[in-house]
Amino acid sequence: MISHIIDSGLLVPQLHPDSNPSNPQLHSQFVELNEAYRVLSKELSRKEYDLKLQHPYQGGQAFRSTSGHTVYRSTTTNDNVRYWEQFRHAQSPEATAEEGKQKRKRNFRLVIYCVITMVLSLGAHAVFFRKLEEVHNSFMDEKDRAITEIYNEAKERARVNGFKKQTEILRQKHADFQEKVIMNKGGPEK
Repeated sequence: MISHIIDSGLLVPQLHPDSNPSNPQLHSQFVELNEAYRVLSKELSRKEYDLKLQHPYQGGQAFRSTSGHTVYRSTTTNDNVRYWEQFRHAQSPEATAEEGKQKRKRNFRLVIYCVITMVLSLGAHAVFFRKLEEVHNSFMDEKDRAITEIYNEAKERARVNGFKKQTEILRQKHADFQEKVIMNKGGPEK
C-alpha cells in the first residue's frame, strides 16, 4: 500500500492544482492523495485503517479523513448485499400465512386487553373521583362550619364588648355631667 503512495509521489506534480488551474478536480485529487499519504505513512493510523477495512461491520464508523473530502470504506456492492441479506427472511409462503394468522390473533387479543384495561381504568377513575369529591365536600363543609362558628363567637364578643364599652362611656359621661352640675350650683358640698 505504501509502495503505491510512494510511487504516486511521482503523480504529485501532475495533480498539483497549480499545474492546471482550469481543472477544478485536481484540487480534490491532490487533497485526497495528501490525506492518504498522511494516514498510511504513520504506523498507528495505517493499522487502524487496515482494521477498518478488514472488519467493516463491527460497530465502528468508517475511517474518515480529517480533510473531510474522502471517506475510506471497503464497501462494495457485495458487502451491501450481505448486509441487507441478514434482514431478509427466506421462508415458505405457507409458514408466512400461518405466522400472519398467529400475529393477527395475537394483535387482536392485545387490542381486547387494551380496551378492557382502558374501560377498567375509566371506571376506577370515576369511582375514585366521586370518593374524592365526597371527601372534599365534607372537608369544605366542616371548614365552613368552623369558620361560621368562629365568626359568630367573634360577633357576639364584639357585641358584648361594645355594650360594655358603651356602658362605661355612658357612666363616664354621667359622672362628668354630675360634676359639672355640682360645680355650677355653688361648688361641692362640704
